[in-house]
Amino acid sequence: MNDDLKSHFLNLFLVALSDFQIDTTELDLLFKFGEERGVPRQDIEKIILNPTEIKFVIPDDILTKVEYLYDFARMIWADKNVAPFEETILKKFCVKFGFKEENAKNIADFLIEEAKKETPKSEIFEIVKQNIN
Repeated sequence: MNDDLKSHFLNLFLVALSDFQIDTTELDLLFKFGEERGVPRQDIEKIILNPTEIKFVIPDDILTKVEYLYDFARMIWADKNVAPFEETILKKFCVKFGFKEENAKNIADFLIEEAKKETPKSEIFEIVKQNIN
């Protein structure tokens, strides 16, 4: 697993922990994200148990950035509740990933709404492609 993906899984765990509790739906989703990418549960557990070994990595391309941000939005929505500080965290990731601060709220709101609708990533990618061309 590359550093980019390790960073992503640690960030997903931190998003899940942001409300000071992790419920089973959030953990299940974390491991599901791993399955989608061919990452075994044990590798994710190792990342969680050894967070100091992981460095923060910003994805290079726009679609990976959007994919990771959408994963964060899905993790936020996993418990069917979006707390204000969770929105703030997502907006901060938007800025960290290189999006303009003035656009971060709109991006976060869009991704959370799409997570609520369980929109497939492929549809999110199509919307992004239409808006960057």
